[in-house]
Amino acid sequence: MSKLLDKLEKLSRGVPMSLGFGAASRSEKPPAMALLGMLSTNRQLAQKTSTLAKIGADGILFQGIEVDKVVNELTKSLGDVPWGMKVDGLNDEQASHYKEQGCDFLAFGPENALLGALGDEDTGYILCIQPDMDERSLRALEDVPVDVVFLPSDSITLPLTVQQVIGLSSVRGMFSKYFMLEVPGPLSSKELEGLRDLGVDGLVVDAGALSVKELEDLKSSLSNLPKKQRDKTHRPAALLPSTPVASPSAPSQEEEEEDSF
Repeated sequence: MSKLLDKLEKLSRGVPMSLGFGAASRSEKPPAMALLGMLSTNRQLAQKTSTLAKIGADGILFQGIEVDKVVNELTKSLGDVPWGMKVDGLNDEQASHYKEQGCDFLAFGPENALLGALGDEDTGYILCIQPDMDERSLRALEDVPVDVVFLPSDSITLPLTVQQVIGLSSVRGMFSKYFMLEVPGPLSSKELEGLRDLGVDGLVVDAGALSVKELEDLKSSLSNLPKKQRDKTHRPAALLPSTPVASPSAPSQEEEEEDSF
């Protein structure tokens, strides 16, 4: 089983996880959502990878990087953090090659990914969709052999508005698979609570664009969110009047005699 999927499953069940070393490993309760860092440049790659490992990131997603040339150099920096690739297309040969390099999960769009490339049980498959996908297609995702549905960062802007949350919630309600959202920057605790409450299982951030402190603060916030509040959509039951209701009286003797005829 994919290490990333194993983490997502434990988070969904509220199981505390040992995340290796760093500040996150001292957390006694599981974070509200998984945190993945995306890296799309070779600049300071080892340093950023090491930072994500130290804060206890749940995964690292590489994009546009020649993994063959850098994976050996990053082995020490990665530690136990699972990594994956975001690719434009996927076929059997590519999927096998990435797995041989140690890839734990693959992210891809539906257009150029071949169905036959999704058969490995030890690899996590993340389907990248667009926010304007129609309702019929969103419902069909339930039957597609992928593990995670992923929305890119251009689907939202910060700060989050109620309208955006409504849109995200409508997408989330169409399938039961894990749901990940790429966010364009740091979020407040209230925004994180809102995303958690509507069913987001993981956040993906551009680790190359955030400072070490911003990454640390985000991971800390996810580990220290308050418990989920009472569902505000459920209204309390209406109170019945306290005046006692008279029980039906026993039939009189006259009524009994009339009934006997």
